Formats: sequence, structure tokens, C-alpha cells
Amino acid sequence: MASIAADQDCCDDVCAVVVTYNPDPDSMRALWPAWLAQVGRVIVVDNASRAGVGLWLPAGGADRIELLRNDHNQGIAAAQNKGAARAMAWGACRFVLFADQDSLPAPQMVRRLRDALLQADRPPAGRQPAPVAAAGPHSVDQRTGEASMLIVDRWGWPARWLPPQRPPGAPPDAVRSYDVSFLIASGCLVPVPVLRALKGMRSNYFIDHVDTEWCLRARAAGYRLLVVPEARLQHRLGDSVRRLPLAGGRKVFYHAPLRDYYMFRNTLLMLRDVRMPIAWRLHFVIRLLQFAGYFLTLGDRRRERLAHMWLGIRHGLQRVSGRLVAGTRLCDPVGATELDPA
Repeated sequence: MASIAADQDCCDDVCAVVVTYNPDPDSMRALWPAWLAQVGRVIVVDNASRAGVGLWLPAGGADRIELLRNDHNQGIAAAQNKGAARAMAWGACRFVLFADQDSLPAPQMVRRLRDALLQADRPPAGRQPAPVAAAGPHSVDQRTGEASMLIVDRWGWPARWLPPQRPPGAPPDAVRSYDVSFLIASGCLVPVPVLRALKGMRSNYFIDHVDTEWCLRARAAGYRLLVVPEARLQHRLGDSVRRLPLAGGRKVFYHAPLRDYYMFRNTLLMLRDVRMPIAWRLHFVIRLLQFAGYFLTLGDRRRERLAHMWLGIRHGLQRVSGRLVAGTRLCDPVGATELDPA
């Protein structure tokens, strides 16, 4: 572990917050060396996994890893907030990096994100762009090896976009960054002052649209979001992925029907909680219609999905939030953390 601590990629002022919930043991064992090589400290927040995550932590480097155990599943948002608050209490921490249990960073990913944020803080003379809330990597799906599409504003409307290829002859260590409309939380590097100003995630969302709401809230407050194409992260969206031949090979990510509930409910909650242009409101409503149309005609377990979607709509309109109790139509509240927005 000494070689990891001395790795030249390590950013000592970055603390990674990794949230776990019933993770795969082999994936966990591969994860820690990759993060310890790039950050100064790792906070693991475990959401009451069946098997102890502590068994999968590395024997070395214990002084750089801290495990926080929740006695029940509090959801991704509360766990991220809990880990971020702990990271911010560490005096050397200037940046918090959020990560999922299935996210594997490419070499120098964190350094490139950090460089992009520092570069944005030093704009060319005569230019004063808006401050940056976060920088994120360009995610690559572990199953297909394809880089994910990003969302940008195009004439006021959300549009899918891929960053341009690196120009021929460009220095290999050059940092390119581009403005995007939102970033997935995993791999996101956030300066501590931004977290103090904007606060963290909404714990009552539990899961789904947690990062979307935060990004929209940041943009509504005047911040920018950056993607750094040379910073790469291997990541998995959904339980499985399928292609639509009639839609140009576009990928559809499959989750269990329970997640349909949170997708519909939290979309409606988010439309009330965040200021956003009318085009974005229409975008999210259309996405729900497309989602329902596809999964209720071509998806599996259609009856179960319909029940969860309908309950999500009802709860979203009634402003019910928290964790849906299995087998019921009731939600357990998730207590607010110190980083929850007002």
C-alpha cells in the first residue's frame, strides 16, 4: 500500500465519498487501490449491506479509509450527504468526489478534474465567466465500452451531445472542458465552498434524480457544470442495457420496476422543487411519457411497472417522499442531514 500512497496521480486535498449497498465483493477489492492512488482520503458510507463491507476494505491504507455504517438503507442522497459532511470536517479537504460502488476511475481522472476546476478559477484576463459547481468525467459503460451521451442546452432546449475528438497534435496532458447541462453524481468533483453554498442532495428523494436536481439547482443559482473528456470513468447505468435497432441503436437502460416509482415520483417533486425554464419542464414530462410508452409495451413485468408508475405519479402530486416500504403504498421518511438544502 505504500506504493499507492506515493502514487504521482494522488490529489491529497481530494476526499472521495463512496456509497455502498450490497456490493459485489470482487468489484470492491478492485475499487480501493484505484481510488487510493488518486485521492488523499476515502469515506465509505454503507447503507446496511447484508455482508459487512469492512471485510472487503484493504488491509493497508487504513489511515486513509473511513467506514461509516448506516443501520438501515437511507438511500443514495442521505448517504452522499453524510459522507460529504464527514469529508468537509477533514481539514485538508478542498474537493469532495462522489462515487458509486461500481465506478472505476481511469488513471489521472481525479487530477484532470481538479485541474479543470483550478483552471476555471483562473479565467483569461478580461473574462469573468460564471463560477463552476462541479467537474465530471466522461463515463464509459463497462458492458459496452461506449462513452455515454451528455446533455447540453441547444437554443434553450436539452440536446444529446458528445465532446469532439482531441485535436491532432494536442499535448497529451492538456485539459479540455466543456459546459454541460447536468452530470451524473458518480465521478463528480465538487469544491468544498460550493457544497457550503449550495448544500448537498435532497435526502427525501432517496434515489433517482438526486444528481439531476442538484445540477439544476446549481445552474439556477448561476453556476456552470463542466465535463472533462480526458477524465474517464468506467460506470454502469441500470441493471442491464438493450439497444433499439429502429432508433439508430440507441441504448435503453433497464432497472427493476421499483425504480419506476422513484423515477416518476421524483420527476414530479423536482418540477416543484427547482426553478427551470419551460423547455426543461417539457423535456422531463416528455421523458416520462416516452419511458412509460416503452416499458409498458416492450418492457418486462409490465403490470408491476404500471402499478409503480401510477403510485409514483400519485405520490409526486401529493408531495409524498422518502423510502417506499416494500409491499405497501407507504413511505418511510428519510431524515434530513446537515447538508440538505432548506
